[in-house]
Amino acid sequence: MDFGLKGKNILITGAAKGIGRKIALAAAAEGANIGLHYRESEAAALEAATEIRDYGVKVTLVKGDIARLKDVKQVKETLNQELGSIDFIVNNAGWAQMKSFFKYEPEEWKREVDICFYGIVNLAHTFMPDMISKNQGKFINIVGDSARTGDRNLIISAAARSGAISFLKSLAIEVGRNNVQCNTVSLGLINQGDLGFSDVALDKLIKQYPLKRLGKADDVKGMVLFLLSNSADWITGQVISINGGHSMLG
Repeated sequence: MDFGLKGKNILITGAAKGIGRKIALAAAAEGANIGLHYRESEAAALEAATEIRDYGVKVTLVKGDIARLKDVKQVKETLNQELGSIDFIVNNAGWAQMKSFFKYEPEEWKREVDICFYGIVNLAHTFMPDMISKNQGKFINIVGDSARTGDRNLIISAAARSGAISFLKSLAIEVGRNNVQCNTVSLGLINQGDLGFSDVALDKLIKQYPLKRLGKADDVKGMVLFLLSNSADWITGQVISINGGHSMLG
């Protein structure tokens, strides 16, 4: 399938490792130029950039904290200078603490809200005016399914990401007239390495999935590429789940 991404400039946040890296490589393989964002994983980001260049496309590394508007504006300035105006954004950056709400200290939850909600607001406010002026653009946000179903051990990040879902739905209405689409990809548990569960706990988790396995980063990239493609130009304001059947909400 030709996704029509050749020559497009795509910013992918949290792209040094895991899901973000897989998406960046898949988009590069389709001929897209990549703005590869990271916050701390510089060595991994440099390795990913080398792999991306092997596809004969451009890649620009940008470091920053999406929770800080100043950082996001600097990312845009760097990309404009080195890569050009951004056509599409895939936000894979996020942060969560897995624990009961009542084990938080006051104000400890702020960081999760800043990244998982205000990070999306910062990216949209900074980059979307260019998309509006060009009358074309796409914004995809990646969240965990806890944003839709709830999770007592992910209560703050789930709430923040649920807010991000509502934000993108409303934004989709606002910018639809300018041919800009905003969608959310909601994930079940993706195995990206050490999950921190015992073998017994992991076995119990896997039994909750009808497909009897956890997700892989490769399971995510196809849907993201489709949503970035011209074939998805009439899809906006939607939440699309990739979760092995763990939840089947209407």
